[in-house]
Amino acid sequence: MTQNQFQKVKDTMKETVNNISKKMPTLDKEAMMNSHKKNMEALTEANKMAVEVMKSLAHLQSQYVKQTFEDMTSLMRERLANPKPSKEAVEKHSNHIKDQVQKAFDHGANITSTLAKSQKEIFDLMHARYHESATSAFEAQEKNISKTKH
Repeated sequence: MTQNQFQKVKDTMKETVNNISKKMPTLDKEAMMNSHKKNMEALTEANKMAVEVMKSLAHLQSQYVKQTFEDMTSLMRERLANPKPSKEAVEKHSNHIKDQVQKAFDHGANITSTLAKSQKEIFDLMHARYHESATSAFEAQEKNISKTKH
């Protein structure tokens, strides 16, 4: 029977903490484990955010494809209803093509904007967590140094 992967990670972390504790007896094991737990929570939140972005992008893409096919169907119906090309029909077709190109550019900009915004949010979340973690580690180190001096 194989061991649960999460249990393996937990056991490895405990072993690592124990090894570090032997070499650095003043290390606050509880604080280290709490920091690791917060890191995992931040990573989980970032993953949830990424999944939501992917859902949003899939929805945007499906709406765009649906609208494009509806526009194409409408254009084809109109073209079949009036088989003889007239000046007005050619102009209307040209305007339709221009509109479709603009919609494609707008859609691409929307996708790019959504991705950029989500990347920033995820980066900010992870940056804040790692900054907090580093600050806590430095503060703990300062406390340990001041304890050993007294």
